[in-house]
Parts: sequence; structure tokens; C-alpha cells
Amino acid sequence: MAARRFHLSIASRTLVRASRPQPGFPAVLAVSNLDLILGPFPIFLVSVYPAPAAGLDAVLAAVRGAFPAYLSSFFPFAGRIVRDPETKIPEVQCNNAGAELVVADAAVPLADVDFTEVDRSLGLIQIPFDASIPMSLQLVRFACGGFALTVGTTHLLADGRAFTILLSALAEMVRDGGLSREPLFDRSLFKPRSPPWYSASLDAEFARFTPETMINPVLTAAIRRRLYRIEAADLAALQAAASPPGGGRRASRFVALCAHVWKLVARAVGDADPSCRMAWIVDGRKQVEPSDGALDRYIGNVVTYTSREASVAELMRAPLHDVAAAVRAAIAGVMTAARFQELADWMEERKAAFRDGGKWTEEVNLGLGSPALVISGLLPFPIDGDLGFGKPRLVMPWLRHGRLGSANVTVVPSPSGDGSWFFAATRMWPRLMEVVESDPLLKPAANLGQATPAGPRL
Repeated sequence: MAARRFHLSIASRTLVRASRPQPGFPAVLAVSNLDLILGPFPIFLVSVYPAPAAGLDAVLAAVRGAFPAYLSSFFPFAGRIVRDPETKIPEVQCNNAGAELVVADAAVPLADVDFTEVDRSLGLIQIPFDASIPMSLQLVRFACGGFALTVGTTHLLADGRAFTILLSALAEMVRDGGLSREPLFDRSLFKPRSPPWYSASLDAEFARFTPETMINPVLTAAIRRRLYRIEAADLAALQAAASPPGGGRRASRFVALCAHVWKLVARAVGDADPSCRMAWIVDGRKQVEPSDGALDRYIGNVVTYTSREASVAELMRAPLHDVAAAVRAAIAGVMTAARFQELADWMEERKAAFRDGGKWTEEVNLGLGSPALVISGLLPFPIDGDLGFGKPRLVMPWLRHGRLGSANVTVVPSPSGDGSWFFAATRMWPRLMEVVESDPLLKPAANLGQATPAGPRL
């Protein structure tokens, strides 16, 4: 039986400064309106590695040695997050006060960690850090010689694509001693228009994030979190089933999976509600600047939500390829530069909310009204977590969802490159979990392929 819980012992917690502060870098980095929509809350990218042949001391020495130069390229992450005294809008003081480097130990082997239980694995590996610190780099050593490397930051400064850049650049710096491409921090790319203009429909997409709009803590405690794996062959079969039978545009694997998941949600809802919703978090870098690809290295937020509501009965009886067509249409509807310009304009007229500590969130996130599931993925983005000691077994975002009532799924590719995916159901209602657990497509990701030691397990 896998270990139900383990504890971390902090070995060291130090501040690391950039070794070469960038000349001419602004003393204060203002965040964009797209950053403000997501707002400041901690997010973590956890990478789990088997025991390297060189040993953990070599890994730690390499990470420590590369971190100052890495922060020189990612200079805002060595600063401090503060709020403007007048507007209360967060911003980054680029003062090289130092990012955090934490080293901790777990007295269990990785094989005894049941990664299916997200709260008892990824939730215990990440280490909380002060909200004013833009980056906390955390190395956790396990009893087997394996380790986890976690990049902790704030959603105010990074979305999913930016997160993968932070990890891949760190791996490149540790492994090769330099970066092949420098990051981009230019927030002027997302300026609002004067005067701002946006569709009236945007107002209905957002809600103030207040105790009155959140589910109560008792309901929050019922939310379940699990990690599953989907094999490449199963994804290929799902893709074929979601593609039009008479030819035409073939469904992508992500669209096929979304269609399948939407039908699972409908089955879980059953007679409890006549309809249910799916929502997607969509990256807009190629739409905002499709020509030279400069935004591919942009560190910030360029994402938007889109959602659709459908009849439970219709979802249940519709063939998978029809549901896939609805998914594709929903995503395509927000894949425009105009959408992101309107979001910047919309937030410009709502900045006053920060004066009273307010925050906006996408209405579908709250989980009020018809049942809703939000899905996102790191699938389009290359993720290189190889520090020079071998590939990770898992790279997965982790965050605390608080009192949100929607279901939530994050999909990431397996670092092995075998075409399989990890499916992190980070918020599931008990009934949805029952349906998911009965689905043969989704297999528990218990030990990530770690060898199980002989003898009794904790």
C-alpha cells in the first residue's frame, strides 16, 4: 500500500540574486491588463525525476551554480511584488532582492508516493512561499535518490506557456550554461485603446470574486483531485472516433479528448440539471502576433476563457464527432487578436476594483448555475525539463483552487515522448469522480513507473 502522507524537512532556504543585473531594465515592471484578469495567486510547476547516476549532490550543485545567471535573464523574478500605494494595482520592483532557493527532504522513496492522489503527492511536494517573492525554486530530495524540482511563481506574471519557458530555460541554463533565446517582458504589446471598447457580452463572462460568489468550505472539502494517464494508442483511437466518418477535417487529439470529457460530465450530471458546460483556457500568442513569433518567448499572460453550454440529453445521444465539432467551434471563436484587445480594454475600466481589494474571475470558474468543467493543457508547448541528468517522469502544474465550484482538468504530455498524456483532474465533484473512475480511457498514474522496492510499503 502506497504511503498516504509524507512530510518535508526544510534543509535550507536562501535568497539568490541575479549575477548580472540587466542595464537599463525598468526599476518597476508594470503588469498588463491581461495579467490583472488572472491576478496574483501562487502557481507551481512540479517536475519529478528518477534517481540520477551522478547523485543528488551533483544536481543541487548544478542548480545552485546556474540560478544567478538564469535570474539575470529573468530579472523581474529576482525582484519583489508590491502594490501601488494609490491604485493598489500590483507591480514588480526590479530591485534584485533575490529569488528563493529551497532545499528539502522527504523520508520516503518516490515509489511509495501514490501520484494518483494529487493532494498526497504534488500537493505535499510544493512548498508555500511569501506572496511578495516572484519565484521560489524548490528541490525536494527523496530517500531513493530521486528528486522533484518545482518552479513556484504567481499567475500575475506567467500563464501556461510562460511556465514552460521558465522550466525549459532553467534546464537549458543548468545543462548548457546559457540560453539560446532570451525571454520577452514587454507589456506595451497589450495596451488598452483610448477610449476602451469591448463587446457588452464580456460583462456576462466575468464576476467579482467575493465570499458571496464562492461555494462554502464544506462543499469545497468534498472536491476530489486525481491524476490519470492516457496511453498513446487510446488517444489515437479516440481521435479516430471524434473525426467525421465521411472524411473532412480530422479532430485533434485535444479536441477529441474534450468531446469525450464533455460526454462524461453529461453522464455525471444525469437528471440533476438539464444542461452542463465546458470551458477552455486558450493561448493567444499566435493570434496576437502571428508573424515573427516574438511572443513565443513572452513571459506574462496571453490566455482567455471560452465556454459553451449544451443539453445533457443531447450530449448523451450525440456521436462523438458532433460533440468534437462543437468543441472546435467554441475554441475557434476566441482565437482572434480582437478578442485579446477587448479583454485589455475591458479590464482598463475595472481597475478601480483593486482599491478595495477586489478581484474578477471568469463566471464559469465559480461553478454556479449549470455544472461546468474547465479544461486546459500544456500540449502545444515544448517542455524541456532535462537538467543534464535525465528527463523527468512528470511535469505538472499545481495550484490551490480555493472555493471554486467548477470541475477542472489539466492535460500535459508525458516527458517520455511516447505520445501518452497525463490527465490531472484537479477539481472533481464526487459524482464526476465515480464516472471518471469507471472510464477505461483514464488509468491511475500511481507511481510514474518508479520501481517498487521489496518489502512492506509505508
